[in-house]
Amino acid sequence: MDLRTLLIAQTCLLVATAAMLWIARSDADRHNGLRTWMLGVTSQGIAYLLLAGAGRLPVLMSALLGNLLGALSVALFFVAIRQFLGRPYSVPRLAAMVAVVTAVGAAAGDKYVGATIFNGFAYASMELLNGLALWRAPRIGTARLQRVVAATFLLMGIVLPARALVLALAHGDADYLNMPLTWQQPIYVFGFLYIVITNMGFMQMCKMRAEAEVMQQAMTDGLTGLANRRALDSSLDAALAQGARSGQPFSVVMVDVDHFKSINDRFGHRAGDASLAAFAQRLRRGLRAQDLGFRYGGEEFCVLLPATDATGARTMAERLHQQVALAAQEGMPAQTASLGVAVWQPGDTADHLLGRADQALYRAKAQGRDRVETA
Repeated sequence: MDLRTLLIAQTCLLVATAAMLWIARSDADRHNGLRTWMLGVTSQGIAYLLLAGAGRLPVLMSALLGNLLGALSVALFFVAIRQFLGRPYSVPRLAAMVAVVTAVGAAAGDKYVGATIFNGFAYASMELLNGLALWRAPRIGTARLQRVVAATFLLMGIVLPARALVLALAHGDADYLNMPLTWQQPIYVFGFLYIVITNMGFMQMCKMRAEAEVMQQAMTDGLTGLANRRALDSSLDAALAQGARSGQPFSVVMVDVDHFKSINDRFGHRAGDASLAAFAQRLRRGLRAQDLGFRYGGEEFCVLLPATDATGARTMAERLHQQVALAAQEGMPAQTASLGVAVWQPGDTADHLLGRADQALYRAKAQGRDRVETA
């Protein structure tokens, strides 16, 4: 098996990957970088096909167009990774890289080794930048996978200039595609692994990110942006398990917007929704970093206070009581809230704990509202 055959085999792998990405593409891919990655794989597959035909195809196709598409694919992979990470990139600098690589490839003509030497150093810098970007900015849920893909990019960033250096020193005038495999065989084996790991890795990263976003949406109240009742149930289960293991207390605070029905009746449901969203923002601003706020339902909210005993919970509830209060303005009445506090006790279930907080809340409402009561 010779280099040309191995290059064609890599081409088949890239073309198959590109075809699957085109078949499975969706509008969501425009935002996570996968659409750009798909274009990069397509460009790279065509470039490999043209470069494998060096000496058999017109120089204009194999050298100029092949190197143009190869450089474009490297630029597209670079952009895709930054789109995934939400980082900026410079189009003029990428365009300059593509232009220089294309010019060198055209100048080298059918002497593929010349372009290979230059590209080895040019592409290595892009590989290293890709690897560093992924390594330094791990996303929650994909960190381990990112590190694997990053390490593959970093290793390729070392392999490419090393190969270029050997070619420059030992085979500067050789017909590259007709050279014996010898020391290049393990490099091409790594090339196969690189294509598989980076393509499968990036696709899996996008998939895991999409799943995390769907889960986040499922756990978030669309109106207020706070976590919803499902998220509260999950967080309470975790807090109860932690309390049972450590014995450390935690508390919950039920919060009810006073006289909210009158806002809907007087100003309409759109005004009521806007009022609830604003209330949620004020509630969030009153929380500590470790506290969790939830929309319980309707105009009722719940706050989970980790590692907080009765005294601390009462203090936090009073703070929230002041934080959420809003004076009358622009025709809207003043807004207050009633709060009920309950502290976890050994043996509590979620229903028992929330039930005691509800009882304290009802007592606050029965005693005139706009106050805090503790179970």
